[in-house]
Amino acid sequence: MAQLIPVRVFTVDSFTEKPFCGNPAAVCLLPWQFPECRLQPIAREMNLSETAFIERLDASDDFVHSSHFKLRWLTPTCEVNLCGHATLAAAAVLFKEVGNLSTEVTFSTLSGKLKAQREGDKIRMDLPLNPPTPKAIDAYSEIKELVVGNLPVQEVLLSDTTKKLVLCLPPDTPREMLENLPVPNHAKMLAAHDGSRIRGVIVTLQCHTDEHDFISRYFAPWNGISEDPVTGSAHTVLAPYWAKKLSLERPLNARQVSPRGGNLVLRPVGDRIEVLGDACVVLRGELLLPPC
Repeated sequence: MAQLIPVRVFTVDSFTEKPFCGNPAAVCLLPWQFPECRLQPIAREMNLSETAFIERLDASDDFVHSSHFKLRWLTPTCEVNLCGHATLAAAAVLFKEVGNLSTEVTFSTLSGKLKAQREGDKIRMDLPLNPPTPKAIDAYSEIKELVVGNLPVQEVLLSDTTKKLVLCLPPDTPREMLENLPVPNHAKMLAAHDGSRIRGVIVTLQCHTDEHDFISRYFAPWNGISEDPVTGSAHTVLAPYWAKKLSLERPLNARQVSPRGGNLVLRPVGDRIEVLGDACVVLRGELLLPPC
């Protein structure tokens, strides 16, 4: 019988300090570079919105002493160019589980080099900024109706780099209207658009409390995700929009109000954004893979 290949695997709840909240991601520490045909079945098996795969850049590197790694993100159906919560999860595994000695690690990804550094019990990430551009209020009307129904929409925007559509609700919309919004029909969303221009829809609302500046939810059936609990990449789109709209000099406090929910602190800096969040490791173990 062929010897099985052990791969260390973790589940991390991102953007929360409590287990079973935030956004769960699987993180795999790859002992060497795996072929493409191996990664997607692992992501399907983990069956979370994202699985992060951390690879050493060189055979002489190790996960404790090195500070630069390759990072890839896969949903159960496809690879994506950017995932904030799985990047946070990957950094949490290196810092909290593996015992990496660096204060800052760099990940080479499809979105370029991303940095993550320790900040007390939290982790600060440096991600690319993806500002959206305004669209006609009646643009993408079929998708808009499937997502928010009869709720009024004040602005429609699109981030071409991330293919995220933004629906901004009027500021007098009760918070509960967004929190209680039903998840859109997955099949109807796919039928309404082929995914060429849009891969996800953000619904956002200004928040009139001292705790949060704005709230949001995110739906991405084109990536196999009916609703993502807390989405770092969506906030690379939302942060420049709300920073300009609210004219705040301080960092933005955001909450994604999915049923699991999670908090993010955001600070746009030039064409980058600093994202600060908590992460909680809830599972550690091994995948046992047959040889290719």
